[in-house]
Amino acid sequence: MEEELDKTPKEIAEILEVDLSTYYKSKRGDIPLSSHFLVKVEHILGYSRDWLEFGNGNPKVEDSKPLSEIESHLSILNKLKAYDLIPILEILPHNPVAEDKRVLLDFLNLFAQKFR
Repeated sequence: MEEELDKTPKEIAEILEVDLSTYYKSKRGDIPLSSHFLVKVEHILGYSRDWLEFGNGNPKVEDSKPLSEIESHLSILNKLKAYDLIPILEILPHNPVAEDKRVLLDFLNLFAQKFR
């Protein structure tokens, strides 16, 4: 990955928001790959979760966005992380019921009003 992306291990660790020690331990298999880590590698770096976990299939995700486009969304990911929303969002269904989506959006818009 490092060679393909032309990034140092330190740069990749920063992009994935993990410390360098955790990155190396994950890479060597010293610690199990967390779901959160796998999602980041897949969506930010474009490497398949199945390939990382089991060595199956194509290492690259076919429809992955360019790294530069995803890097521009890191501030949003950082906000989600700061509010501890990532674990909550991970359990939400991919295709929400319209009413559930409306309720969530209404709540978030109401909450965001205090910052405008």
